[in-house]
Amino acid sequence: MIEIDSSTLRDAPQKPRPSRDRPSGAVTKANIARAISARTPGVSLKNATSLIDAVIEEIVLALASDQSLRLHDFGSFSVRVKGERPGRNPRNGVAAVVNARRVVLFRASFKLKAAVANGSRA
Repeated sequence: MIEIDSSTLRDAPQKPRPSRDRPSGAVTKANIARAISARTPGVSLKNATSLIDAVIEEIVLALASDQSLRLHDFGSFSVRVKGERPGRNPRNGVAAVVNARRVVLFRASFKLKAAVANGSRA
């Protein structure tokens, strides 16, 4: 049996914590709001969050009314109707019909694609 005392745990190397500026993993709305607030003088965190909510709401409203949306140097969003098609239930293999539905398409701009490929900012 191995005994471990608290000093061993305290001295053990720990994972580095991600900085608040660029956390590892997913970027959240809160991260974006903090970045906007930090970069824009006079914009509070609460106002930055409200701005993000308003932009997202406008995107959703445009797509819900079948309008396409283009954001320069970022990409374009559009709605496509996928028709009804035959399919199979993956659990039991029984044939089933996949209903028609509307889906959102996103096409990245050339600048966004280049930035992602190079690992840099656009």
